Amino acid sequence: MSRFGKAYIPIPGGDKIGRIRLDTHFVGFEKLGAKFNFSPDNKYYEVEASNLKGTYLLLDEASVTGTANLIMAAAMAKGKTTLYNAACEPYIQQLCKMLNRMGAKIDGIGSNLLHIEGVKYLSGCEITALPDMIEIGSFIGLAAMTHSELLIKNGSYENLGMLPLAFQRLGVHLERIDDVILVKKQDSYQIENFIDGSIMTIADAPWP
Repeated sequence: MSRFGKAYIPIPGGDKIGRIRLDTHFVGFEKLGAKFNFSPDNKYYEVEASNLKGTYLLLDEASVTGTANLIMAAAMAKGKTTLYNAACEPYIQQLCKMLNRMGAKIDGIGSNLLHIEGVKYLSGCEITALPDMIEIGSFIGLAAMTHSELLIKNGSYENLGMLPLAFQRLGVHLERIDDVILVKKQDSYQIENFIDGSIMTIADAPWP
């Protein structure tokens, strides 16, 4: 949309774990100056954007892909964009860092408040993609369930957020060796309680 002035996408239709609504994306595009069209008959979303302008965006949900789309659009919009309630997962952080290396001007990386100064041009760069943190968490869980020892290489431990702490609270012993995660073999697990003795609760925040 930023490069060609228009974009089309068919209705994604959701999946087995719920619908995929795109309101956050298109409401944000409209606030940046794009024109949005949707016809239930042809089942296509259409956006036209000949002149994107920076603005203040308060997202109604911290959508990861919505945040990514709006960051990319704002990076080449005219003027400044403030993006609040932005998703701040490592993948979003890496996208921002990559865009900055390409010539974008993005501040606030790692937080839910981003300031983006639009630029006219972006150049190429080299970047190494992060490993999938959900996949790493699944491997840790698999090792715990089967009482197995497991080495996970290229684990990018610093980008796992609450995952290691959550497993440690469940009694799973993890050891970090450089960028390798060692899940130790255990016969049993002792789940922590909170300080006041109440039952441990684990939430999927700040990143689902």
